[in-house]
Amino acid sequence: MTPGDTPLVELHAMAPVGTRLFAKLEWHNPTGSIKDRAAWFMFQNARQAGLLTPGMPLIESTSGNTGIGLARLALINGHPMTICLPANSTPERKQLLRAYGARLVEVDGGPNESIEMAKALVASGEGYMCYQYGNPGNPEAHEFGTALEIIRDWPLDEAPDHVFCAYGTGGTLTGVSRGLRKRYPDIRVHSVEEFVDDPISGMRSQADPFQPPVADFGLVTDRHEVRKGEAAEMVHEVMQTEGHFVGTSSGAILHAAVNHLSAHGGTAVTVLPDAGWKYLSGAPWAELAAPATCGAT
Repeated sequence: MTPGDTPLVELHAMAPVGTRLFAKLEWHNPTGSIKDRAAWFMFQNARQAGLLTPGMPLIESTSGNTGIGLARLALINGHPMTICLPANSTPERKQLLRAYGARLVEVDGGPNESIEMAKALVASGEGYMCYQYGNPGNPEAHEFGTALEIIRDWPLDEAPDHVFCAYGTGGTLTGVSRGLRKRYPDIRVHSVEEFVDDPISGMRSQADPFQPPVADFGLVTDRHEVRKGEAAEMVHEVMQTEGHFVGTSSGAILHAAVNHLSAHGGTAVTVLPDAGWKYLSGAPWAELAAPATCGAT
């Protein structure tokens, strides 16, 4: 099962009056996230180039989703897999990684510390690292996959005015933007980011000292910083209004898109990275009060 061909749906209830809002539902990929696309491209490119030989160990630094996608490919193709990830990653993601046979190296700190740990393992000769932050296969997966699907499935005669993507590795943001600009040269590209002092799983900020080499901010026309609480509120709202169970970064994207459309109008497409299944043990779901019990009167 290869990634791709995920649904593009209209969010009727959430679109501000006089606007149109669409969402690419990336949790319909094999392991439940958009990162399956980049994992597939990077894995196949490495094997075809002879960088990843049969049985060679594979190493990656990740906050979860890319590692899960790579762990699946490693398992079914006979490669031992080591994942370096922040120790505070959700239990669900750690459980999935272990289910796919990955060895976890949990790192104190965030994504940057995980990258350094993975690089140290590679330097010691432990295996090949795809390095999603600097691998051209990451944005290529979206330029020649995700973006082309959006163009193919776009239901309106007029071009979309806006595209909203989370900034994580920069792969989705860069690749989708490049692909859409070929067909829609005037589309505005919105980078949705975390605040450096209020991190959201899988997202980054341009204010972070480390900027992934694959990120091309020359494509970005608008930048939105979103608080974790704002993303969590939108996660609940989209569940209640549209019935979609989205992850926290998807909530951040929709928060930015709805607010921007409310102020400026137009039509927009959002790329929603994953669903909420891998986040049930943390915010915004863990703090929910237990539902009231219906009793006889």
